[in-house]
Amino acid sequence: MNKILFILLFFATLSIANSNIDDDKRIKDTLLKYNYGIIKMTKSGDTQLLRDMLSEDVFFKLMVWADSWKFSNLAMVAQINDLRFSPIAYNEDNATIRTMENWTFGYADLVKRNYALEPMNIFYQMHYTLEKHNGTWIIVDIKNLKEESFPNQNIHQPSLEPKKDKPKSDMADENVQGKIATH
Repeated sequence: MNKILFILLFFATLSIANSNIDDDKRIKDTLLKYNYGIIKMTKSGDTQLLRDMLSEDVFFKLMVWADSWKFSNLAMVAQINDLRFSPIAYNEDNATIRTMENWTFGYADLVKRNYALEPMNIFYQMHYTLEKHNGTWIIVDIKNLKEESFPNQNIHQPSLEPKKDKPKSDMADENVQGKIATH
């Protein structure tokens, strides 16, 4: 009897663990879709993907932000360089997770066809709260915990200008070219 009870308890625990693993994947997938959805929305204007994964309040705030740039004839040009997840904390009726996000973005002036804000690297620490609705996780709150910007440095940008310095010679004395040194 104890063996059967132990086996049932083991499988119940395993089932709960698998449930959390599936939820971990779904939550991270939601956050990835959200972040890449912002980039897609700013390029195409398509908001349907974001509408389905955000609460009404969060979606409204996002649209106010996006429309403020659009009405100023500006478009965000962005890419995500890195996105890292902290462990997920499951609460009674929601889950919370922190991310570290590294973005490069700028704003293009659609009228002048140049950058209104040159691309820069920005590091964010974010805190997301999600709730499960009909088997899917939606974002119900987003907090920006930390933001740090870095100028976009093109360190490896090729130059068309000729080098001013000559490379150093391997020879100890350039006057002895053609002679072989002996001991």
